[in-house]
Amino acid sequence: MNKMFSFSTERKVFISIGLVTLLIMAGGILLLTKQDERLNSSLIGQEVKVESRNHVPDGTEIQYNSNPPAGGSHYATTAHAGIYDKDKTPADGYLVHSLEHGAVILWYKSDLPQYQVEKLKNVFNSVSGKKIMVPRKNLDVPIALTSWGWILKLSVINEAKIKEFVETNNDRAPERAPI
Repeated sequence: MNKMFSFSTERKVFISIGLVTLLIMAGGILLLTKQDERLNSSLIGQEVKVESRNHVPDGTEIQYNSNPPAGGSHYATTAHAGIYDKDKTPADGYLVHSLEHGAVILWYKSDLPQYQVEKLKNVFNSVSGKKIMVPRKNLDVPIALTSWGWILKLSVINEAKIKEFVETNNDRAPERAPI
């Protein structure tokens, strides 16, 4: 056998480790590039002026300048990620604090037919990120999405728009913190 192409086991291990390290580094660079592209893209929806980021005592009545709220004063505790039903919907003050932490909220009119709620749940579950889904009694459209300072109102379930809003606006708020 030709000695020039003969490698010891030790050398093969080092070469393998080097190649795996290069692949991991290349993958990391690719992920960071994709993340930079997302963070540099324009936010989606209509911008809403946020008056304050103050914490107020739980139970305080808070007036928001949009329906549903897209930012403003809020309670000191966040609402947890997930899907809420009509009986367990957190107060706006908790939800707005989650927006401040980078969550996106998918709001739907509380009298939306159940088959449409199920369709929204499927769309909601198909996209990743910090997100909350809640019914709202006094919503003036069937569906709305909010992130900190942004709102998108929809008259019909538009899966592409919902996914785009969540993917683009997710985790782009004054605080990047868990909810």
